[in-house]
Amino acid sequence: MTESAAKPSIQSIADRLQTNQLVESESLARLLLHSEPDNINAKVLLAISLLMQGRPAEAADIHRQLIQMQPRESTHYNNLGTALHELGDLDAAEHAYRQGLLLEPDNAGALASLGSLRWQKGDAVETRDLMLAAWRLDPGMPEPRIYGASACLKCADPDMAAKLLEHCEKWPFLGATLEADLCAALIQIDRADEAERRLRSLMKHAEARSIASIRLAALMERVNRLDEAERLLAEASIAPADGREANLVRAVLASRRGHFDKAISLFLEFLSGTSNENRSADTLFALAKTYDGAGKTEAALDTLQQAHEIQMKHAGRLVPRLVEPDSNPLDILEYPVSAEAYSRWKVDPTAPSATESPIFIVGFPRSGTTLLEQMLDAHPGIRSMDERAFLQNVIGKMQEGGKLLYPDHLDRLSTSELGAMRETYWACVKGVVTLGEGERLVDKNPLNVLRLPIIHRIFPNARIILALRHPCDVLISNYMQCFTAPAYQVLCSSIERLARGYAEAMDFWTRHAKLFNASILDLRYEDLLNDLEASIHRIAKHLELPDADALRGFQNHAMAKGYISTPSYAQVVEPLNTPAVGRWQRYRTLLEPVLPVLKPAMDRWNYAA
Repeated sequence: MTESAAKPSIQSIADRLQTNQLVESESLARLLLHSEPDNINAKVLLAISLLMQGRPAEAADIHRQLIQMQPRESTHYNNLGTALHELGDLDAAEHAYRQGLLLEPDNAGALASLGSLRWQKGDAVETRDLMLAAWRLDPGMPEPRIYGASACLKCADPDMAAKLLEHCEKWPFLGATLEADLCAALIQIDRADEAERRLRSLMKHAEARSIASIRLAALMERVNRLDEAERLLAEASIAPADGREANLVRAVLASRRGHFDKAISLFLEFLSGTSNENRSADTLFALAKTYDGAGKTEAALDTLQQAHEIQMKHAGRLVPRLVEPDSNPLDILEYPVSAEAYSRWKVDPTAPSATESPIFIVGFPRSGTTLLEQMLDAHPGIRSMDERAFLQNVIGKMQEGGKLLYPDHLDRLSTSELGAMRETYWACVKGVVTLGEGERLVDKNPLNVLRLPIIHRIFPNARIILALRHPCDVLISNYMQCFTAPAYQVLCSSIERLARGYAEAMDFWTRHAKLFNASILDLRYEDLLNDLEASIHRIAKHLELPDADALRGFQNHAMAKGYISTPSYAQVVEPLNTPAVGRWQRYRTLLEPVLPVLKPAMDRWNYAA
């Protein structure tokens, strides 16, 4: 008697599934169910077969039957969620996943499935929490690690993101979607070279060629290889399902090329396929910048308002206290050093010399710090590192054990304690960059403008460059930027709040710079544009550089460097940006109410209102 005439076994159906004989497995399952209509296992295998054949609606119907038969079995709810997810019914899928988790809260697969859905809905906060929970239950699952890392990055936690993706280079091939999403996360944790290798390898797989081409094109744009990005998209056979993502990359490229009308059209087309609930702040900020480039000021402001509203909701979930109207996102401003306290600081005889200390580049964000960093990095005797908050690690080291407080007890630090704090700093540096013999380090972090007390305490001889730019241009540039740190998202959420933060930060800097009499070069962005040679001469003199010729080649150096982590990655490879000077005048109506707040800073550094 043949198997088709006899009652098939569950094992025979499962065997067909495992060997991808989907039609046969379906047929055998239906045959078994004809004689045993209530066979749970046969129904499960039939539903799986249907889903694998691309028939999620039929699979969902069977999972609903199974729930009626076994209402306390979490697997049925999870499987129903998967089928509904495939159908695109995200709300119903979410309900099913949550019902399953009520029955089995520690189901790693269900947590990951719900996390994936919440990620699709744009909820980075819950995605992070769900994926971390799934990862702790099953560290070997790739999905929680990949999407957990991406969500952690959205939640301004790059350290956890990096931890989740440790040793991922040893993972086997994960399939098109997971591989592409892994590469997207790797780029954001400064592993762009590895991401590029994986994407080029992924393009060898026919089923993955479309998404791999798109993601590789996005990476090429990110490392300023625009011609290659455009070629990849032009030559790729883009699958219909990937069309929207491809158009988003095309929009970014068109904006970079100055084809603003085309970029606007592509951005709007992309957004039209996204519900208001799921709109990404990233895309809205990119559209706003494109409107700005096209001179469409009102459209830019309207789009920025939408983007900031999304970010404020995100920040409010991460750090609720920050969104209160009277909160201070830059809370380090609350910790100044008084003249009386400074008078008690003991001289450190072991403090390193200027050339043995880092070169610090500081300044309010969007003031030209990245440009200065790339100029110095072009010098063969100087190395920069991606923007890091290592000085905050040093402050944490000081406060270990609760005996010392920053900055109140900076005067109590012994020579050995100061040495230990420097060791903490250099250990952090060693983790990201290796200095050659005689090479000097550039530590560029704009908000180290608020950490001058710790800089001066552990590196009193350090050379510091303060990057300056017209305060109004600074505010507009910050208001248009998509930041990831929740505190900075809140700070930039309104011009009024941003102006107050800027004024307080620069006043904090000025008071401490005067108190410490530190070795600081004030360098205005506008002067750099107007007279590059004079600015290079001032930099070389301040840093005691014997040969500053290399600084002139910063654009070619930045282009060759590849991945640059800061938002200014595009600007530093282009001719010096004179149109950015005075851009704020187009937004004068928005800025007019805060000009009195900015006036002390404008007067201090000779900027006109």
